[in-house]
Amino acid sequence: MTKNTKKIDTALIGCGYWGTNIAKSLITIKRTIYVYDQNQNNCKILKKRFSNFINIEKNLSNILVNKRIKNVILATPPSKNFKLLKIFIKNKKNIFIEKPGLKNLKEINYFKKFKNNKILMFGYIYMFNNYINFIKKFVTDKKNGKVLYLKFQRQNLGPIRNDVSVSHDLSSHDLSILYYFLGDLPKNVTESSYSILKKKLPDISNLSAKFKSMYIDIHNSWLNPDKVRRITVVTKKKMLLFDEMKKNNKIVIYNKYAEYPKISEFNNKFFRQKAKIYFGKNYSPKVKSNNPLLDELKYFFRCIKKNKKPFTNIDFAQKILNVLDKLY
Repeated sequence: MTKNTKKIDTALIGCGYWGTNIAKSLITIKRTIYVYDQNQNNCKILKKRFSNFINIEKNLSNILVNKRIKNVILATPPSKNFKLLKIFIKNKKNIFIEKPGLKNLKEINYFKKFKNNKILMFGYIYMFNNYINFIKKFVTDKKNGKVLYLKFQRQNLGPIRNDVSVSHDLSSHDLSILYYFLGDLPKNVTESSYSILKKKLPDISNLSAKFKSMYIDIHNSWLNPDKVRRITVVTKKKMLLFDEMKKNNKIVIYNKYAEYPKISEFNNKFFRQKAKIYFGKNYSPKVKSNNPLLDELKYFFRCIKKNKKPFTNIDFAQKILNVLDKLY
């Protein structure tokens, strides 16, 4: 790699698993960055891999007083973010913070009162996923009929958090996708959760709701032998299955549906109670894969350049936490 000659105006706080992914994406778009982590070994690993693009800061205070740093990216646990966000907002930095960003509505509402011309963006990565954008078009296309049922499955063996529940960690993704699809979220959500590994910290959860005449199921687990990332959409005329873990044909559209015939079609009561199932050809639409994290970060910097409020802003994050806060 050749050394970047652009000025260094961005700092990354948190260099763990996801922070490393963010650093790689920033380097892809030719940004040299300052990095800070309480575990300095994480910073050293990044420096070893990307020496020309990484500058290690040993003290967080150095980032605060460095006037060249205009943008801060927080890839830190939600339990740490309230304090960090408070510091950087008061220091008038543009901020990108990984979802869910904050632990609860009380913390979100605290930052709602701050008014400045700086960018505050929450990292809901699926909004920048081409497959999710395709599914959104499918959901909103009236030709497919009314949406009857949406199901989200997100499970794996870990990574297991010790600061937030599995719903705050994983359901926040699915709720953000649901909000993106529908433009709103259900006010009443039924939740059943299980704390198996640690008391009062659910590691398995099931959320269900009825919303706009459709049914919604969200299943999340940190205790599953295989990694599952699936979305099922059932409309009146078609069905769609998105399997993120597949290498190819991640989306399959099924031209089949079920319905009860009209009473006038049969005289016999027995037949009136039977649903009819209609079958057609299935197909996998062509969807161009992209790097959602890279596109998300590019969008963040475009918002800064144009001084434009991002759509995954504090109001967006508030909508998600408004649902999660009612669960526990």
